[in-house]
Amino acid sequence: MRMIIYVVLMLMVADAYAYLDPGTGSMLLQVILGGVAAVGVALKLYWHKIMSVLGMAKETDTEDESA
Repeated sequence: MRMIIYVVLMLMVADAYAYLDPGTGSMLLQVILGGVAAVGVALKLYWHKIMSVLGMAKETDTEDESA
């Protein structure tokens, strides 16, 4: 029943005469670049954990570190 209501509402879409000013494009660009930066920082923070889960981590010698 709920699905039928959604389909009917989707078919009754009217044209939206909306104005998008130049600031809207700038805001969208900032959101996209901010998301890319956030993903980059998250990858940098968890890079070693991600590589160890995937089985690609470098084996470190514990003997060299203790000396």
